[in-house]
Amino acid sequence: MKNVSINTTQNVEIEHQVASVGERILAHLLDYLFFFSYYILSSFLISIFALYESPSMLILLYLPILFYDLVFEIFFNGQNPGKMIMRIRVVRLDGSQPTIGGYLLRWVFRPVDNLLLSGSVSVLTILINGRGQRLGDIAAGTTVIRLKQQAILRDTLYVRLPENYKPVFPQVSILKEDDMQTVKEVLQHIYRNRGSQTALLLSQNTKDVIQKRLGIESNLHAQRFLETILMDYNSLNR
Repeated sequence: MKNVSINTTQNVEIEHQVASVGERILAHLLDYLFFFSYYILSSFLISIFALYESPSMLILLYLPILFYDLVFEIFFNGQNPGKMIMRIRVVRLDGSQPTIGGYLLRWVFRPVDNLLLSGSVSVLTILINGRGQRLGDIAAGTTVIRLKQQAILRDTLYVRLPENYKPVFPQVSILKEDDMQTVKEVLQHIYRNRGSQTALLLSQNTKDVIQKRLGIESNLHAQRFLETILMDYNSLNR
């Protein structure tokens, strides 16, 4: 599974898994299931109320299908119902939320991606590109990443504490769960790449960001500081 580097709100670069082609296809098929259900309902209403006699009403009935992806992605943070179910989301390559213009570009290119050569153009582009991008993503500077389950997120923040543990930095209470997830992911990266220059720089950068957020200074080694922050958070939120 390919990864992309995403900058968090704490200005720390974390790698996220790109959604697989299979996940994106399945999300798309789920959306088609919603389209089909809407089509059946619309056809029933058209038949019952003889709406086929009003071309303008027919257009209004089918507008939701036309603008389905664009509206959902704009108002639901890069997700439509299919993506919500598959827990994948559209993001910019720099990790920020796409602009309305970015979502619009993805929407404009969707017919080309999905209809040209029966969608094979989209699949091949995603496979070859290396960053999980179809043509619309390349034009908009976006990709689609996997999201972590919230239940798993809470579990990964848990660490075993020594008996009678007392927080070293009580200011950690102002940090949010997303902040702590960043700390945990940085620590996991450090453990996997112990001693590497990248791990050292990442740990120090994260320490500097957290110290600034909390308004503190510590002489602890960067890794130990982050481990202490995580234990303090667990202590104050258990």
